[in-house]
Amino acid sequence: MTAETYSRRTVLRAGAGVAVGGAALGNVRPARGQTALDGWLDGVENYDGVVDKTGSDSVTIEVGVKANGGNFGFGPAAVRVDPGTTVTWKWVNGSHNVVDDAGNFESEMSGETGFTFEQTFEETGVVKYFCLPHKSMGMRGVVVVGDAEVGAAGGGDGQSSGGSGNANGDLSPADVGTAALALSLVAGLLSPLAFAPVVKRDDSR
Repeated sequence: MTAETYSRRTVLRAGAGVAVGGAALGNVRPARGQTALDGWLDGVENYDGVVDKTGSDSVTIEVGVKANGGNFGFGPAAVRVDPGTTVTWKWVNGSHNVVDDAGNFESEMSGETGFTFEQTFEETGVVKYFCLPHKSMGMRGVVVVGDAEVGAAGGGDGQSSGGSGNANGDLSPADVGTAALALSLVAGLLSPLAFAPVVKRDDSR
């Protein structure tokens, strides 16, 4: 093995090490700050905090309200109800369904204005749901049952849909991943420069 070959391999190994380190850092999650919503309503255009509907035996959520670039919203996007409350989803526009993210309930797909679907919530907790065809467009919602915690104030008692990070000031997983990628790219570019004197000395022999 020549000195030149050894030096080039050293540079390649250093670059690979930087890439692996960057990927590992990208998988890091903040130690604090994940709320019960866990970013579920991030990007949901009509989310402006959790609407307090406690004190009512029944609550209506409209399906197909104008949001997310069309009639692709639940209105309101997030509500807080008492245990034992019956929530009725009422179709107002478009063809949609209501699907529990945990798989506990699912309505049929309907485009009929006035169509309804009911669910009674007995247990305290946070129930996330969505419209299957339009989930990626931001048609997602939440029913907060009882005194379940959803995070610090941000337009209600839920976290704000705008900005990154969280109520505790920690970086979001997306922010960490972006920073890690940027660092790995910079370090990858600098690594060959750091080893350039070694390569030059070996080549001069």
